[in-house]
Amino acid sequence: MDIRITHNGPILDIQLTRPDAKNALNQAMYHTLADTLNQANQSPETRVIVLRGLPEIFCGGNDMQDFVAISQGMADFHGERFMKSLVECEIPIVASVSGPAVGIGTTMLQFVDVVYSSPSAVFKTPFVHLGLCPEMASSTEFVKVVGQRKAKEMLLLGAPMTAEEALALGFINQISQTPDDLAFQCAEQISQLPPKAMRISKRMLSRQDKARLLRTIEDENVELIKRIRSDEAKEAVSAFLQKRPAKFS
Repeated sequence: MDIRITHNGPILDIQLTRPDAKNALNQAMYHTLADTLNQANQSPETRVIVLRGLPEIFCGGNDMQDFVAISQGMADFHGERFMKSLVECEIPIVASVSGPAVGIGTTMLQFVDVVYSSPSAVFKTPFVHLGLCPEMASSTEFVKVVGQRKAKEMLLLGAPMTAEEALALGFINQISQTPDDLAFQCAEQISQLPPKAMRISKRMLSRQDKARLLRTIEDENVELIKRIRSDEAKEAVSAFLQKRPAKFS
């Protein structure tokens, strides 16, 4: 099972559990995540979601084999659907991050409400290195969270952001040796608050931007699919899988 989903009363626990692939997300996982978020959003019983990975890694980004399949003509059936479901979710989401959060593992965190991380957490967006471009509305939203200089350093150069930097820039809420514990403590607190007031408040905080964000995701993904199918990305992904330096003409 690549994703473990547990209902603890009003708390929905979503854990990425694919250690053999460094918690990289494939189409099946995007499908499960999108369906789970959409169902939770319609459930009056679910009051808060905890999203977490494993102690050694949060998320390794998109599955490279999926990139290869998309480069050969496969459609992105569920990736965009997951992105939209996260933006449209009116239930508070608390994330716990340990180890690397790569690509969409970082950009998805723009749309969760509270983030705790371990000291080992590191946030990376190596899109250009792979011949790709920003996704998950990071082309417009990332700069709002971490500032222009850090956003460009990460999105253009693929520079990492440490947990300490992320805390100083306001990308995460707190660093802890036990981020899962903090996430569940926060979730328990949220679950005791008035649920309708919570949903309305979250909706109010995002309603001005939601339609624009969904359009941005669509526009980015049109370009992203073109990039995945480009010669540059094919060479970059092949070099990554073959563990060799990429060669760009």
